[in-house]
Amino acid sequence: MKKRKLIGFAAIAAAVIVLSGCSVDTGSNKSAEESSVKETVAESKPEEEKQADIVIIGAGGAGMTAAIEAAKKGASNLVVLEKMPITGGNTVRATGGLNAAETPYQKAEGIEDSIELFIEDTMKGGKDLNDPKLVQVMAEQSADAVAWVNEIGGDLSVVGQFGGASVKRIHRPTDTSAVGPMLVKALNAKLKELDIPVFLETEAVHILLDGTGAVEGVQVVTKGGEPYTISCKAVILATGGFGANSEMVVKYRKDLAGFFTTNHLGASGDGIVMAEELKAGLVDIDQIQTHPTVNPDTTTMYTEGVRGNGAILVNNSGNRFVNELETRDVVSEAILSQEGGTCFIVFDQSVRESLSAIEKYIDQGIIIQGNTPEELAKAIGVDETQLKKTLDQYALYQSEGTDTEFGRESMEVPVNQPPYYAGLCAPAVHHTMGGVKIDTDTQVLKEDGSEIPGLFAAGEVVGGVHGANRLGGNAVTDIVVFGRLAGSSAYDYIMENGGFTERTMEPVQEEEAVQPEVKGNYKDGTYTGTGKGNNGDITVEVLVEDGSLVTIKLIDHDETPGIYEAAEKTVTASIIKTQSVEVDGVSGATNSANGIKEAVAAALENAR
Repeated sequence: MKKRKLIGFAAIAAAVIVLSGCSVDTGSNKSAEESSVKETVAESKPEEEKQADIVIIGAGGAGMTAAIEAAKKGASNLVVLEKMPITGGNTVRATGGLNAAETPYQKAEGIEDSIELFIEDTMKGGKDLNDPKLVQVMAEQSADAVAWVNEIGGDLSVVGQFGGASVKRIHRPTDTSAVGPMLVKALNAKLKELDIPVFLETEAVHILLDGTGAVEGVQVVTKGGEPYTISCKAVILATGGFGANSEMVVKYRKDLAGFFTTNHLGASGDGIVMAEELKAGLVDIDQIQTHPTVNPDTTTMYTEGVRGNGAILVNNSGNRFVNELETRDVVSEAILSQEGGTCFIVFDQSVRESLSAIEKYIDQGIIIQGNTPEELAKAIGVDETQLKKTLDQYALYQSEGTDTEFGRESMEVPVNQPPYYAGLCAPAVHHTMGGVKIDTDTQVLKEDGSEIPGLFAAGEVVGGVHGANRLGGNAVTDIVVFGRLAGSSAYDYIMENGGFTERTMEPVQEEEAVQPEVKGNYKDGTYTGTGKGNNGDITVEVLVEDGSLVTIKLIDHDETPGIYEAAEKTVTASIIKTQSVEVDGVSGATNSANGIKEAVAAALENAR
């Protein structure tokens, strides 16, 4: 391949690095460890010193896992690039857990599972379009993935049932909360412990090859549009999928035009574009999954654990219409065939108490409650008699152990313990199964099967693992298993090609205080205010000096770690700069952003 011309280095004056923890003093029970972002500035170096041995593109679950694994093996000179202002990617939005077979936690509960059954379920769920070799690797290393997450400070100890799995296989945190925030918090803490630099708001735009076709660098652009190049021998592509790129989605699936998405803003397919420039092969690129149970008003995804723990789905007439634990594509199609293309997820108090993730949905105000089935039916606008009949029939199926209507096998509870709850659901673009072609060592391959030396990939940017449909819980297994493999393979590649060098891109801790760009008109003092966030109230403390708002601190909140930080960082800075709460929100953290603005506005009412 023709050698690319490298763009000269520019000083990195404002590159930021995530090392976990937030600089904001909360003054409450929210510890610094709960935050995932700390802003630092990269020390400016001469041009010839902009070099690393391994560059990891993307600081989601796969990228952070790869960085940690490489560093644990002894990699001394590696950097992680992330175009978004926080780490986590789609991983922080994962609500379910990590599928694994033959784990100690399954054995402790008497759950009989096997690698072979895991493979069989995954291949069946993917309609046998999956690459069997990749599926086998994922299944065989899944138990080790659970152990690895727990070893780095995570918590996977409770086993539950998810759609498409023959047995209880999904591993979740002890408190049954969402797996994503827990995992991202643990990964960020390990990055800090290992002193791995992660440059935020730094976008990789091209992977550069030398005259032999091997990786030799990455072209990067900072937030301010300043280009520079990092010379390197290996690149790990971990940029995620393209679920948030509606044009790209429609390019491959015209039938998904107009669908909303559960993905974060950064899932725009950049890695696939960069790989295509290098003639990398693509696999199953038109296989795009919709998640069946997403609130259409807030795009909040109800974890499959709600259905797995007992919830049912009813249409606008109050009738069940599908086996709720079927694969996501089947359930999505069934919902779309109902009137209005929506349905309700219905559960009772026993299901609520079994899954703490439900509390988030209740705090958001997207769950409706009724003391009786009739009261709930009236509240959601379905036939009262029919919903009561549906719930009574399901309770009978549960007691008899047979669902003669839809063949649901796992019926945890009879769903007859008041009060009752319901949430509106519709399918949304959720996961892109297709992507870059790799082998079982995560080596990126061209269409003809030949390698691109020094290029590895892991996570949702990769195709072949999930086939035509991803089972819930397999994405987290995917990112941990193949993230670890990518880090290990890149390490081995460097060792085979001259070994590691000393790190030259050193992070320097430095906090830059945001300065007002206009003069405020407030009374000096310290004020507090409260607004409604994503998971409840957000309380802020603001400081006014010389008439201008100079600091904003979140002192109490229950926002989701790994998501709210983007709103905290961006919105508070914009308010201070403009001295006004009339600023833009943050895509992917809209409710947190609005809550912060509302809280600051309330505080400033006392400063007028």
